[in-house]
Amino acid sequence: MTYRIINIVVFIILILSISSCASFSKDVISTNLRPKTYSELKQIDGKYKIYADSDSLRTNIYENLVGVWWNSEKYKLDLDSNNKYFAELKLISENELKLSVYENEVEIKSEIVKGKLKNGMFYLKQNLSISGLPYVFGTFTNDKKRIILKNNSILIERIKHEFGAVVVIFTAGFKNDKTLEFKRIE
Repeated sequence: MTYRIINIVVFIILILSISSCASFSKDVISTNLRPKTYSELKQIDGKYKIYADSDSLRTNIYENLVGVWWNSEKYKLDLDSNNKYFAELKLISENELKLSVYENEVEIKSEIVKGKLKNGMFYLKQNLSISGLPYVFGTFTNDKKRIILKNNSILIERIKHEFGAVVVIFTAGFKNDKTLEFKRIE
């Protein structure tokens, strides 16, 4: 019984210690903006382009905010290039953001995105996945996102981090961090 409790405590400590390993860059904030208060962050309310100008993969704003990278097909939003699209964001509270996607002025998708207002930015609920038995034969996978208000656009900063090992000896993993800017329409 004691051995089982020790294993559980060690596992919880391990999860808590590595859940913050994928850290956001301080460069994005220091070079572009200052943190906003809740009333200032309410300025996020508005319509935005569906695609970021700098994204060569052309993932849309919906996939960036709602999707998790290890299950991207579930959150895929197929868009017809002949139609006009935009996204509308509305900060409901310090913990909720409403995202609506419109096709030719008709709403086609709507989601309430959970998160937390912290340091003047909206941090989306972190997604953590465990496969196998990490550090024996398996991995931890972490997907973190935050939204930053910048002048006439929003920045979505996203970190994808996967790490693990085979019998603690053969460590493996990767970290991908990307910041996309979605311009306001209007």
